[in-house]
Amino acid sequence: MNPHQDWNRVVFTGPVGKAKKGEQAIQDAQRRGANIETVRKAQGGHNQHGPQVNIRKLAEETDVVDVPQLSHEFRIEMQKARVAAGLSQADLAKRINEKQSVVNEYESGRAVPDNQVIVKIERALNCRLPRPPKPPKRKASEEEKF
Repeated sequence: MNPHQDWNRVVFTGPVGKAKKGEQAIQDAQRRGANIETVRKAQGGHNQHGPQVNIRKLAEETDVVDVPQLSHEFRIEMQKARVAAGLSQADLAKRINEKQSVVNEYESGRAVPDNQVIVKIERALNCRLPRPPKPPKRKASEEEKF
């Protein structure tokens, strides 16, 4: 017999159903004689720093970044190659293992260029598409050097 096992029967008693919350639960416990002290939180469990601090932190941390976009030339060439191959957007999406919405976004120019997806499209269409230009390297300002 394992000395760490307790084979005695245990019976749980207590309220059946949902546990009470809020003022009702506090009043019931006080009626039963429990010594309860309640403390109201300043903002009810929300962010303790307040919204002004978070907005300031966000403004300090947020950098404006230029998002590369697909050129009009890329979109036209991709569409021409897809039509020449006799594929619909859904067919091309199946071939490159992406959603149809991804192909649609690339053809409409809403997608952020991803080289892996572009390579898959080129392989599926058996053509070379014009690549978006690389973003210029950002020079460090005087403040960022220190």
